[in-house]
Amino acid sequence: MDDFDRAACLGRLLDAIPASQPPSSDLVSQVKLVALSPGELQVSGHKLLIKWGAVPSPFGSCSIGWNACGICHLAFLDIPESIPCELEARWPNATFQQDDSEAARWIKRIFYEGLNADGPVNVFVRATPFQLKVWRALLRIPEGRIASYQAVACAIGSPKACRAVGTACSANPVAYLIPCHRVVHGTGDLRGYRWGDERKRDMLLQEFDRARRASGELSIVPDGPVARPVDEIFSDATVDDPVAADA
Repeated sequence: MDDFDRAACLGRLLDAIPASQPPSSDLVSQVKLVALSPGELQVSGHKLLIKWGAVPSPFGSCSIGWNACGICHLAFLDIPESIPCELEARWPNATFQQDDSEAARWIKRIFYEGLNADGPVNVFVRATPFQLKVWRALLRIPEGRIASYQAVACAIGSPKACRAVGTACSANPVAYLIPCHRVVHGTGDLRGYRWGDERKRDMLLQEFDRARRASGELSIVPDGPVARPVDEIFSDATVDDPVAADA
């Protein structure tokens, strides 16, 4: 990670995740997280039809899966797969149907049109109670800001559970919509993202830039790759974070 990445991240690091934000600044009003009931969890998707597709996105090829309840899978693919292994493993008893055209419409809405275009997006997950608490906390991290594992642990009332928070982030089945990419080490280190460190960097820089444009500040990513050092608005301070694993 270069000096720009570290300085930019430290300048955007939250000391604490806010309990609430204006509707446009976080994902709480844009993403509705729906968890399986204990009975549904036990059958692992028996008789469930899941449609899926593999299509381009701003951050590379991705696969997306959905059913009548909402989006249940979003991952970035470096190698094409007939059915994403992760999707099949998470829903072993489901029936799968490929629909790249509908997948392209989902990706257009998520990455280009804005999630609120047609109301909140339902995200349908299999999760432990702890994972659900972590993922719901991630939805409260505003766009253009990031949080350390420690801040997430404190937000869910388990300040000593930093490593467990990292594990929950790594188990996130719906990339981008459940924004585990907004969680970093307290030092600003981005390394360890399951879908690639460069992809995480690109996501954060786009969000930092979009947030600054919305606030009327100058862009940090004018029209291409960053070619200048970060300016004085970013802090050089560091925050202690004992977690070794990233999301």
